[in-house]
Amino acid sequence: MRFMRFKVVFFELLDTLIKVERLHEEIARLLASELRLPAQISEIAEKVRTEWTNKYNMLISKGAYRSLRQLAREVVISVVKQYTLSLSPQEVDYFSNAISSIFVEQAQIYDDVPETVSKLSENNIDMYILTNLDNDIAKKILLKHNMLKYFKGVISSDLSRAGKPSLRIYQAALTRAKAYKDECVLVSGLLEDIIGSKLVGLKIIFVNRGDKKTELVPDYTVSSLREIIPIVLGSS
Repeated sequence: MRFMRFKVVFFELLDTLIKVERLHEEIARLLASELRLPAQISEIAEKVRTEWTNKYNMLISKGAYRSLRQLAREVVISVVKQYTLSLSPQEVDYFSNAISSIFVEQAQIYDDVPETVSKLSENNIDMYILTNLDNDIAKKILLKHNMLKYFKGVISSDLSRAGKPSLRIYQAALTRAKAYKDECVLVSGLLEDIIGSKLVGLKIIFVNRGDKKTELVPDYTVSSLREIIPIVLGSS
């Protein structure tokens, strides 16, 4: 089988290049420490997880925009309210920024990323990050793992003012890359990117690291990032 060669690759960060495994627990530790919440860390972490998941899924279902910092603000307010506490705007800002720092600290790169990205770079493939994360957070994560140098830019929801799977963020990516859709491919482990890619007419390689179940049909499915190399380069 011979694959199509692409000139431009847009990468999602989450569940694609990075994993963030203990975010909710670390947020719970922060809240418990700073606010002396009358509960076990595990209980607070579960509330954080529930609020984070529900709010994020609601935004995705609407194609609405929220930066990670804004999402963190809403989650903190909701969780703290469950313990009959309220925070000042300054306190909410503090926790929002602290959570963004926790996110960067907890972000770990998958083992197959450096080899894959380096190989594509050697073959003169233009690579961009296309993510719902804040622009500065995405760049800090890439810098932390010495990966920013491989990418020509970061197209983020806070700069495009649109969140996945809204058409606007994908259109912003194509504009930034100055490329036609048939020259580009999106590489992502997020289900919302399958929806968005179909809406905009952009081919997608779905990186299914966790054996996610979906009725959506991507153009290509891989379990390891290394498998995208022949697809992108057009080798058999």
